[in-house]
Amino acid sequence: MPGTKNKLLFGGAVFILLLSVVTFVFIPASTSDVSGHEIIFGKWNGKPIQYQQDSYFLRQVQQLSEQMQGQGQEINQFAYYQVMDQAFKNAAVRLAILDDLSSAGYKVPASKVNKELVPYYQDKNGKYSAKAYNDTAESTRASRRTIMTEELTAQRYIEDTFGTQTGLYGLKTSSKETDLVKTMAGPERSFNYVSYAIISYPAEELTAFGKANAELFTRHDLSLITVDNEATAKKAASAIAKKESTFEDAVTTYSTRVGTDSAGILAKNLRSDLNELFTDAKDLDAVIALQPGADPIIVKIGKKFALVRCNAAPTAPDFANADTLNAVFTYMNEKERGKLEDYFVNQAKGFVDAARASDFDAACKASAIEKKTTAAFSLNYGNINILSPVPVDANPEFKAAVKNEAFFKTAFSLAPGAVSDPIILGNNVVVLQLAEEKAVDSQIAEMLPVFFNYYAGSWSQKGFSDAVLKSPKLTNNFMETYLKNFVEQK
Repeated sequence: MPGTKNKLLFGGAVFILLLSVVTFVFIPASTSDVSGHEIIFGKWNGKPIQYQQDSYFLRQVQQLSEQMQGQGQEINQFAYYQVMDQAFKNAAVRLAILDDLSSAGYKVPASKVNKELVPYYQDKNGKYSAKAYNDTAESTRASRRTIMTEELTAQRYIEDTFGTQTGLYGLKTSSKETDLVKTMAGPERSFNYVSYAIISYPAEELTAFGKANAELFTRHDLSLITVDNEATAKKAASAIAKKESTFEDAVTTYSTRVGTDSAGILAKNLRSDLNELFTDAKDLDAVIALQPGADPIIVKIGKKFALVRCNAAPTAPDFANADTLNAVFTYMNEKERGKLEDYFVNQAKGFVDAARASDFDAACKASAIEKKTTAAFSLNYGNINILSPVPVDANPEFKAAVKNEAFFKTAFSLAPGAVSDPIILGNNVVVLQLAEEKAVDSQIAEMLPVFFNYYAGSWSQKGFSDAVLKSPKLTNNFMETYLKNFVEQK
């Protein structure tokens, strides 16, 4: 519980920090590496996001680097990549904000800009000094004015949309919404549970399915020359037919080697794989009918083409082989997932009947299955920071429960001592029993409305940033530009 309190306090502090960075300190850019050299990482609505003197992108790189160093972190290659990546994202969001304000016709008043620039031109007594102003280079004064105008413009948007630390402006949270979150916080519940891992599907069941569908697991020894168009496929086939090239040489000359090794041998070669690769039924039938030594044939693979040769007769599956059973499981997991789940749901139902007839511990003992227990957690859909989380680290079977509405409905409606019906959670089937229900810590309950307001604003900001970064207006060439200009090529 103390950890939860600290987490809440830290989270609130982080949000305050996010708002407080909208205080503007002029950071002169270093000219040693970027002066006169324009590096464009992308564009927002046609406007370049560039790494150059006095750009917001470069100022963000400097500011974020100084923050990391101030926290005692070393700015190594990986850290610098993270700094640059975040600076690029911040610059994209900044341009989106300025774009919106420009469309709205907003301009920050000159008097406001003048007022904010005064601290740059003060004497040692803190008073405005005309001499300090006149002694400052005109280019520096102009740069400061441009930057301050941009910063104050963005600040107006941020405060109007997301509010301030004092609660002025911005989106507001409803008291009804806050009350709902308080009810989600507590009482907290912990659970006894048993779990059935779908990956433990028995070998005998895999064998039975495999034998009933043996054709799907037959291996076909094929070689392919994969090409982008039919004309190239015909050219390769002609060269082989005229003995101007061997099939192996044609692999080197023509093949893109998609799905094959360097010699052209098809890697995924079960019949089930061929069904996926050759989507046209006629082409699939033609490939399956190929005989060893026959001339290669041209078929489509998706939107591309392949020249296919049969190297040897198909090999029947050996269901005593572990690799074959793994292939059966992979197929079932992808194509027959319901069969796997049904098997374990039926196993779990037997446990539920036994637990309800006697008790949970006795059913565990009779079934030789381990009883596990969770820590107490809130009705915390999504594992948000302000509520006690579903303990997925200690209880990994619950990883898929975090955003599973049915799970929370079942878990938080269980009566004391009651046993749930089986619940499918990702790769596990679980059965729950309510272990304990307890009131949420009073201190956390008191702080919750405050932190919910902070986090609601933070979530709004993140939603806005995510929308910008996913927008078709953003051209993102960050990775290739970074690698080209900031990673030493060997």
